[in-house]
Amino acid sequence: MRFPASHRAISASIVFMGLLFHGLVLSAAKVPVPVKAYGHIALPARLLVSGPPPVSLLVYPGNRRVPASMEDDILRYVNLHRDSMGLKPLQMNAVESGIAEKHSREMASGKTPFGHQGIDQRIKAIGKQLGPVMAAGENVAYGQTTAREVVNEWLHSPGHRKNIEGDYTLTGIGLANDSKGIPYYTQIFTK
Repeated sequence: MRFPASHRAISASIVFMGLLFHGLVLSAAKVPVPVKAYGHIALPARLLVSGPPPVSLLVYPGNRRVPASMEDDILRYVNLHRDSMGLKPLQMNAVESGIAEKHSREMASGKTPFGHQGIDQRIKAIGKQLGPVMAAGENVAYGQTTAREVVNEWLHSPGHRKNIEGDYTLTGIGLANDSKGIPYYTQIFTK
């Protein structure tokens, strides 16, 4: 099946390991991944994110209820997958989420091309605010309309899957829509 250009995304993954003051060591893998398909695509069940649908409300101390965001749902699916692999859950970090959201806004506006341009500056900015970063990775995507679709696309890309299953402790997730309403996603992973 051939997908229209408007429904394709180039997914990419950059993995960075090392200390910031020694410079960045980057490796990139670009893999075309369909964003949407017309009809059903049969995917191996073991690769699909399973579990109940996203939670519509989050409960905070004092029984305060807040609508769950797309970012919360993406983290939930990523952590469900990590749990199925026997890995510790990632913790959402506000600093990383702010930097991820800025990158998504820049991709959505066309200021930065879709991909990982500027990853070294994003990781340095995180290091300045949170302290030394020992390892980092980044996943980007666009066009998906649900958290489940985003995470499933990443799980079907070896580089993205490697980041999701990586030895990381913190994450930041940000999204922004372009002028046509197409969402752009960035997830940053650090340790």
